[in-house]
Amino acid sequence: MGKIIAITTPKGGVGKTTTAVNLAIGIAQNGKRVLLLDLDGAGQCAPTLGFKSRSINGDILDVLSFKKSFKSVIHKTSDKNLDFIPMRGLDYAHELKLSKFTSDELIIKSILSDEIFSYNYVIVDCPPSLIGTTTNILMTADSTIIPVKASRYSLNEVVRILKHMQLVKQNYNSKLKVEGILLTMYEAHTRAAFYTKKILMKEFPNELFNIVIPKNVEVAEATFHNKPIIYYNPEAKSSIAYKNLAEEIVRRNSIPILD
Repeated sequence: MGKIIAITTPKGGVGKTTTAVNLAIGIAQNGKRVLLLDLDGAGQCAPTLGFKSRSINGDILDVLSFKKSFKSVIHKTSDKNLDFIPMRGLDYAHELKLSKFTSDELIIKSILSDEIFSYNYVIVDCPPSLIGTTTNILMTADSTIIPVKASRYSLNEVVRILKHMQLVKQNYNSKLKVEGILLTMYEAHTRAAFYTKKILMKEFPNELFNIVIPKNVEVAEATFHNKPIIYYNPEAKSSIAYKNLAEEIVRRNSIPILD
């Protein structure tokens, strides 16, 4: 059975989608079968992977609304080990629909539990919120990665998501754990980065990844080419960091390669 890792934080703009996409690619490059699932209504995983609207023949909302089957909305990527289920960018009406569907707290769990046996890992890009879809996936996920940008506001959101995870763990999903807190867009020689890392090391020494994702202007450049940074420039510092993160996660979980 595949391990479900949710990339989640209530704070936007901290590299959540970038982390989900590049981590999924990195794990796939380690020979593991990976499914990247976009549950964020912004739907940014698809353009990041180079998918154009006309090439998307179904998304996770179609599955939640029982219009299409789970398998029918799986999209193949350029990496043979990486599959992808998109979320189209939602307008107001479709956001309301998604909110209605995910009011059934078990709907995503019921869908995933029957479908993930052909994957070693399912990486989920969650919306920057706690209610609805995020809670839904936390009820079935094995672990979470919490991306954090160097700022006091981002640190405050770590506390919020950890409190919410504890609530979900106590009431719905006893196996849920923190895979790690990940510093993103890290600028080593700034005071904000120093303070942020110092606080995280003091408050969450067992949860903080040793690996940090450095700030890299090429990450933004890559979006204009509809490519994740790992594909756009494999030798960029952030690409190497994501590859190292993927290797660490694969090493610590020891999930066998699927045929």
